Amino acid sequence: MTQALIVINVLAFGLQQLFGDVLVQWFALWPLGSGLFMPWQLASYAFLHGSLTHLVFNMYGLWLFGSDLERVWGSRRFAAFFGISAL
Repeated sequence: MTQALIVINVLAFGLQQLFGDVLVQWFALWPLGSGLFMPWQLASYAFLHGSLTHLVFNMYGLWLFGSDLERVWGSRRFAAFFGISAL
């Protein structure tokens, strides 16, 4: 699960680099009154990153801590933890 989350984040960053502002407008988390808020943004924003450095350090942290948590808790519980943490 940790590896899958890292791959998803890297792919999302690649898409973000290709489609830039359009992707950010649809998937970043916007305030309720902004007119840009969509319900799926509560989950999708967790996969967006502001720069390559931001991505690298976040993925390092995910690998460093996530692999141990997944080993102790199992993939299903770790995935639930990741999802709840994003919310």
